[in-house]
Amino acid sequence: MKKFFIALSVLAALMLSVVPSQALIGMPDDTPGNSAVVPFIAAIPGTGNGDLNTLMVFVDVGLLDGIDFHYTIYTVESDTVYDDDMEGTRGDIVSTDALTQIGLMAPALKEMLEVDLDGNGTNDHYAGYIYFDSNVVTNSVVGSMYFVDLPNGVAAAANIPMKEYDNTLGAFQAQMAPGANFVELFSPNALQGAEDLQDGLAAPTDAVSFGIYPRFYIQAAGDATWLLFWKSANVIPGTLHVDFYDNDEVDVSSNIPLIYELDIIDIEPYLPIGLFPAATYPKEGWIDLEWLTNTADLRNLEILGWSYQQATAGVAAANWTVLLPMWRDLP
Repeated sequence: MKKFFIALSVLAALMLSVVPSQALIGMPDDTPGNSAVVPFIAAIPGTGNGDLNTLMVFVDVGLLDGIDFHYTIYTVESDTVYDDDMEGTRGDIVSTDALTQIGLMAPALKEMLEVDLDGNGTNDHYAGYIYFDSNVVTNSVVGSMYFVDLPNGVAAAANIPMKEYDNTLGAFQAQMAPGANFVELFSPNALQGAEDLQDGLAAPTDAVSFGIYPRFYIQAAGDATWLLFWKSANVIPGTLHVDFYDNDEVDVSSNIPLIYELDIIDIEPYLPIGLFPAATYPKEGWIDLEWLTNTADLRNLEILGWSYQQATAGVAAANWTVLLPMWRDLP
């Protein structure tokens, strides 16, 4: 019996040590949070580019303060074009979508959101991001975003990585959730701080490098994979020379531009022909997208990424899309 209680004690200790790590500050996760950044893409109506729209849904699961956001809409270069409030009671579900929000804006300003995603010289989509900034200091909200083009027979979704409020990090506070608002950062240094805390260090160290690893799959001519990168600063890290891998583990290196605060990259024109011949499908692989974080700006740069894989060249009944968050690490 004594051994049985010792075993229970060890199990309880393991549970206490493991469970909190599932809400890892500095790492996007599926934990209720406080604030959020949500990228959006929507086809410009009447341009013949389909009916793609981005839906955003938030749920209060903590039953604490409800949903109380002040949100701001930004262009891909982080110019502010609109802001308003979104509220919901405890346990509530509130939702909106990109085209509804754009419809509330002044016509001259919504044109600032227009982008050319197919590279033909004509703007075909609206794109930008929305920062949902909470007016309360509890972590009780979860969210999902949906990329939908229902007339074309496609819909894809992913959980929104909620940014947690945490003012208990001590020596790690400035690196992981700074004192201006104590809201979680998704930066290399924030993730490094989380790993240092788990290792029992007394103070955080600086991240040496950062990696984010998107997968792409282009099933047939006319299909696409768009890579979405949100960053907390323009220009940084700039154009990167990275490794492209096919599904036979063969790799070559080429360039990827991460120029704006929100980059939406149709990846096929960036695939090296030597590894992915132009007329050969499917094109499948992943990108080893890493860089040294050898400046304070790079160490503190927040970044999120998604891979939006689309097979939409056929009839609607055979179309499909997938929206996947990118893997990330401190290599």
